[in-house]
Amino acid sequence: MIQDPRILIDMRASRLGIQTAREFPADADNLAQAWLIRGGYLYRHAAGIYSFTGLAFRVLRKVSCIIEEEVSRHGGSQVQLPVLQSADLWQRTGRWARYEREKLMFHLQDRKGSIYGLAPTAEEAVLELANHLVRSPTQLPLILFQQNLKFRDELRPRSGLLRAREFVMMDAYSFDMDAEGLDASYRSMVEAYHAVFRKIGIEYIVVQADSGPPGGSGSQAFMAVSETGEDRVLCCDDYAANLERASSEPPVAEPLAEASMEVVDTPNAGTIEEVAALLSVSPTAILKTLVYDVFFEDRTEQVVVCIRGDCQVNEVKLANHFGAMTARPSEAETVERVTGIRPGFIGPVGLPEGVTVVADHSLDGLSSLVCGVCRPDKHAKGARPGRDFELPPSIDVRLAREGENGPTGKPLQSCRGIELGRVSRIGRRYSQPLDAGVLDSSQTFRPFEMGSYRIATTRLIAAIVDQNCSKEGGIRWPVSVAPFHVHVIPLKVADKDVMELAERFEREFEANGIECLLDDRKGSAGSKLKDSDIIGLPFRVVLGRGLKKGVVEVLDRIGAANEEVPIDEVVARLTDAVSASLA
Repeated sequence: MIQDPRILIDMRASRLGIQTAREFPADADNLAQAWLIRGGYLYRHAAGIYSFTGLAFRVLRKVSCIIEEEVSRHGGSQVQLPVLQSADLWQRTGRWARYEREKLMFHLQDRKGSIYGLAPTAEEAVLELANHLVRSPTQLPLILFQQNLKFRDELRPRSGLLRAREFVMMDAYSFDMDAEGLDASYRSMVEAYHAVFRKIGIEYIVVQADSGPPGGSGSQAFMAVSETGEDRVLCCDDYAANLERASSEPPVAEPLAEASMEVVDTPNAGTIEEVAALLSVSPTAILKTLVYDVFFEDRTEQVVVCIRGDCQVNEVKLANHFGAMTARPSEAETVERVTGIRPGFIGPVGLPEGVTVVADHSLDGLSSLVCGVCRPDKHAKGARPGRDFELPPSIDVRLAREGENGPTGKPLQSCRGIELGRVSRIGRRYSQPLDAGVLDSSQTFRPFEMGSYRIATTRLIAAIVDQNCSKEGGIRWPVSVAPFHVHVIPLKVADKDVMELAERFEREFEANGIECLLDDRKGSAGSKLKDSDIIGLPFRVVLGRGLKKGVVEVLDRIGAANEEVPIDEVVARLTDAVSASLA
């Protein structure tokens, strides 16, 4: 995908098809998307699908080059895997059913009736390749990566490149003999990620994260903090996790006095708030009982969740506890079938035998509770776990909240973030069902211990713009990924002397490794300068009225400086400025 970077060095504006807009697009739902469209970087083809213009493609290639360079430096071998993948492999790992259920994958049928999917990720395909390549433990560890198109059938594509249906992603996969080897590969890829984001110059944090559809454990997400982001993060000085993974301590409960269990009338009180008001108790003294559908690859099961009344269930944690795909609240008919009672009056008292129950940590230490008794318009007061009903050992299925103390004992703050990449240990999740691995020294078959590593390349571009744009000032591209370093604008292209100087700058910049966009288009000075402001290259050289006194106007967009510079000093000064930014 990436060729010799030197082809990026110089370009004439007349060959790029630059088309900027003077107004913000009405359908853009965030500032970064608006500037990318207004600056002529993107053209919307359909919902969640964009054409990249010449300017945007140069940014994409630079970002891609940085990713590829660092992943290769940290042990990766670049490959290219098929985007059109056979359903058979996905069915063997069980993921086809999941993606089909959640309607995430585009799939199609060929003329012979075979089913294929447009891959959103490539664990199955890369395992097939690794199993072909690796014949001996001496070939391990192996890290294969690609940077390729991916597809995801988003229900509501939005926010431009942040939630697209077609996108470019770097996905890398490590293969090892054992957990120790996997840990080493994982650490190496984490180092590569830090190097990538530092080189690009984007600000980011690392958070504990749920592994998402590929599965696995020990996942970390690299995120750019932004109000535009769709991910919620809870963090303090020494802890950060996305909302699906975060843990916290609930507020101190207001317990009931110890007493014998008493069943009381609670007519039409089917919510926590109604029960608390009717019985004059705190929601923290109520045991809330809910029924969830837990979706596995081949079946759906119902689970009863017991949790403190003021708390909410984290559906991702619940699904992960059972190794399931997802979990959702059951419909009223299902609740009544499973428990024998309509929602609002379910409780651990009176549950039918054989029902699967989980209890949250929020109930720990509470010995006198209000709870349902599986009878209409009735609740129990003074119910005691272990005496009046049984609960299994508690687990964490609670949704953490801002302001609560996190695992380190400090209050959690909430922010939004754009996920840039993720690293996960997925072990034998895919290698085992696909029989992918090697024979060890004792001739015992060992499935690969696998790691999965992803960087959302095109989303990363949107995050870069998000951090480097403003409503009034437009984009200020970091030098490392700007489509060009310097924008040379001769205001009078019909003037032979002016164009000769512009072309001299172009040649000298190129000789110094500085990428130059020479604006040779006809048009008014105001139009060219306005285009330059919207495009947002780091440096601009304007050949205008100052030529008579031997100077040109040089704009440093990053440093917000605009000054007149003698003609003979321009190339050296900007070469030093670009080199310093890339150091």
